[in-house]
Amino acid sequence: MSRKFVISGMLVALGCLCAAPSGARAQVSLGVGGGATFPVSDLSNADKTGYNILATLGFRIPEFPLGLRVDGMFNQMKSKFADVSNTQIWTVNADLQANLVTVPHAPVVPYMVAGIGYYNSRYRVSTSGTDFVGSGNAHANDFGLNGGLGVRFGLGSSSLFVEGRYHYVFTSGTHLQMIPITVGINFGG
Repeated sequence: MSRKFVISGMLVALGCLCAAPSGARAQVSLGVGGGATFPVSDLSNADKTGYNILATLGFRIPEFPLGLRVDGMFNQMKSKFADVSNTQIWTVNADLQANLVTVPHAPVVPYMVAGIGYYNSRYRVSTSGTDFVGSGNAHANDFGLNGGLGVRFGLGSSSLFVEGRYHYVFTSGTHLQMIPITVGINFGG
């Protein structure tokens, strides 16, 4: 993915936020969550279902349906092969989050989330036999896209959320694809 595409996407997101009503005051939220990560396509041939841990920082204007969110996620999936360690995928994403209900202070708010990300994947390979003993690490840094749906449940100034996102990572050769389902809590915003 080219840098121009990434920078253009971030400028569009910033422009959407700037188009919000000028008298509105931005809200900031911090969130944490965790759940199951399901490998998809070729990744499911090598890995079993794993887990994820998520941390988010969100910015939004209350009466405006779009917000920005930056998140970091750790995913780990157990390998189906004895000589390969667990696959670990660290991500940092910049996302647009669109509320599908724009009623202020609604107790239940479904939303869409989509964005771009930087992905670091790694695993360890070791093998031994009568004539050969060896091991090594493999890792890659790549860009990717993600998109999904979620629901927020208001709890005063905090909210619980459940979301599922599809991640597509542009690796050389086979592309990584996974679907993390995450449950968590947002504080503020």
